[in-house]
Amino acid sequence: MIEIKNLNKSFATPRGKITVFKDFNLTVKKGTFLGVSGKSGAGKSTLLSLIAGLQKADSGEILIEGRNILSLNDKDLSAFRNKNIGFISQEQSFLENLTVLDNVRLPFYLGGRKEALKSESAVSTAASVPDTGSDPSVRALSILESLGIAGLAESFPRQLSGGENHRLLIARALMNDPQIILADEPTESVDAERTEQIVKIFRGLADSGKTVILISHDKEALKDCDSILEIA
Repeated sequence: MIEIKNLNKSFATPRGKITVFKDFNLTVKKGTFLGVSGKSGAGKSTLLSLIAGLQKADSGEILIEGRNILSLNDKDLSAFRNKNIGFISQEQSFLENLTVLDNVRLPFYLGGRKEALKSESAVSTAASVPDTGSDPSVRALSILESLGIAGLAESFPRQLSGGENHRLLIARALMNDPQIILADEPTESVDAERTEQIVKIFRGLADSGKTVILISHDKEALKDCDSILEIA
């Protein structure tokens, strides 16, 4: 469960201070598929970055399973995020010198994981990943298959289209079987059919007990959410 209490966040700009959140509160229960919408610049992406610990709040609390991530030092926060949060950003933050497969496997090795990955709940039943034990390569390929890009495993990001790169980011976010998935416009540059498939995966993740927060300007992408948070 995610609990945000009295969150405050402002940015200094040449035009003065801009307050994005003031005493903001939000509770997202485990297994919820929450959609987030709102105009550009309202703070949607900032909200996900704060929950992921990629940005620091000015004050308040962000509790994930009762643990206030704002109290963690950088090292502990990085380890916590790698294990518990799958973050899909708008920025194509993969490593250009690594293949698609290596980019997807990267979180596994960064976390130094040796325990078996529980993959039965990693994706929806419509695009399920078999139980692969602790083999990151098999798991990564299975996730890529569920997203329709397994044939690109040995390609490099620069050889992919915009939509394929978005799916690469989704695959990488699912690699460590995180309990929380934060997705910032993951269906941008993707056609309607692929959007439906991606949303179906997120819906399946929530149904299996994951907490999913999806930002999108596309009303069709949000239609399967349990609820929608409008940020003005």
